[in-house]
Amino acid sequence: MPAYAGPASPGLERFARETLGCQCSAEVFHRVEDDREPLPGLPEICRRIALGGRLLIYVAKPAGAAAKAPGALGDRISSWVRAGRAERDRRGMNRLRLVVVLDDPHPDAVQAMEAAFADLPELVQAGPEGARIHLHCLPRSSLADL
Repeated sequence: MPAYAGPASPGLERFARETLGCQCSAEVFHRVEDDREPLPGLPEICRRIALGGRLLIYVAKPAGAAAKAPGALGDRISSWVRAGRAERDRRGMNRLRLVVVLDDPHPDAVQAMEAAFADLPELVQAGPEGARIHLHCLPRSSLADL
């Protein structure tokens, strides 16, 4: 059961549109499910936001050594994408946006995550309607609207 179900706050809509580049129609923001319980086995996924039954946003906040080691973060991408894709597909949604929040988005860490993401062609291949899974590596400050 989501912690919140209802319309999107202005901050969430601004985050989805301006920060993530979501081009969803306005009605998508009328029905939001916001779950802040960590996923079993994937504690870094600290928030799941479903917008209008079409867009699923996973927010990952790596902690400890994993947050400071570019290789460790890259290794986690596969697990996060697989879990997100499975939930997206199970719920019949269109897109998944994986947001990885970093205290210090060091270029090496971002590059390692982007490389690991690119190495998952079976998960992130573009279908006839374009890419359906997106990776966003963001500084913690970019979540202020949430």
